[in-house]
Amino acid sequence: MRILSESRVRVVPLHQVPATLQGAGTEPAVAITFDDGFQNLYRNALPVLSRYGFPATVFLVTDYCERDNGWPSQPSNIERRPLLHWSEIKAMSASGIAFGSHTRTHADLTKVPDHIAEEEMTTSKKSIEDAIGQAVETFAYPYGACNERVRHLAGRHFALACSTILGFAVPINGYFGLERIEMYYLRRPYLFRRLFSPEMRRYLGARRVIRNLRGWVDWTC
Repeated sequence: MRILSESRVRVVPLHQVPATLQGAGTEPAVAITFDDGFQNLYRNALPVLSRYGFPATVFLVTDYCERDNGWPSQPSNIERRPLLHWSEIKAMSASGIAFGSHTRTHADLTKVPDHIAEEEMTTSKKSIEDAIGQAVETFAYPYGACNERVRHLAGRHFALACSTILGFAVPINGYFGLERIEMYYLRRPYLFRRLFSPEMRRYLGARRVIRNLRGWVDWTC
């Protein structure tokens, strides 16, 4: 966050991304998002974000708030970690952090019928709205799994939705499969400092190809 602040790149709330992408000019901008709602966001991330005055959006798996990330589809080899309590969510919301839906149970929505997928979205959305007293307009697909059917369902209830497609968000692809760049690929400070360079675009493009190939191999095996 210090590097981001020093770079003087605009940090915008996620809900402003469509307007930012439609705006004139090529000034770079960043929106900060966190999936799942781990409890360490309250302890570690909130003080840093507050220090720099950065907005951020946290996507919650609402049936598992105050529990851990042991939802039914979670692989057994993934470490179980505690998730935010509702009292912490309310405190973060009061501090300016936005919250979006990540479904009730972190289900792969491409593998369930429409009525279940929609209920996962709407029940999660209502739970968050009831807790923080604000409208929830953003959504993130669990595992990034979405197809035309699921994107259409998300469009009924949200203003935008985030995927896990690795890359910079571009308006031509619409607002219900927004690309994102995982910090996993930018862990070295020198890479983060070159975020908007041509070299970084080539690097992320190569990593996207590798990741897609790995996913294809896993699927075929």
